[in-house]
Amino acid sequence: MVMFLTSAGGELDLGALIPSLESVLGALDILTRALVLAGPLSLLGFGLFFFLKPPGEANYTAGYRFRYGMSKVAVWQWMQRLAGMVYGGLGLLLTLVMGIVVTTFSGVDAYEMVWRAVTCLIWEAVLVILATAAINITVMIRYDRKGNLRREKE
Repeated sequence: MVMFLTSAGGELDLGALIPSLESVLGALDILTRALVLAGPLSLLGFGLFFFLKPPGEANYTAGYRFRYGMSKVAVWQWMQRLAGMVYGGLGLLLTLVMGIVVTTFSGVDAYEMVWRAVTCLIWEAVLVILATAAINITVMIRYDRKGNLRREKE
């Protein structure tokens, strides 16, 4: 290893330990693209899991958990399918949109690339929060706390 860190005169060259700017920027490019696409792909995976293979009964370890949907098995299964459709659809849409956005990361300076990635992550978080709120509100409108279907007022 010392042979690689020595200069032509046989002295120790500490500058050889510093990576080149091209390799750092290449790693930054890959990292920002991976971070931007990780959220939508995991959201798509969770959506498919909730929709295709939800847990059979309400539990506190797996599945989409919300107090109004954990009282009866039928409500739990309906809520899992709803969460699967919402998260799966949002994950698919975000994967497509963010896939297009990360193609614009090429040819920009590092600061602009990181700023675009942070902006994408903020948008992803806001959309996930809104989707979660929509699922919870839909379940609360449809069922009461005991898991009974609400009746329309006549």
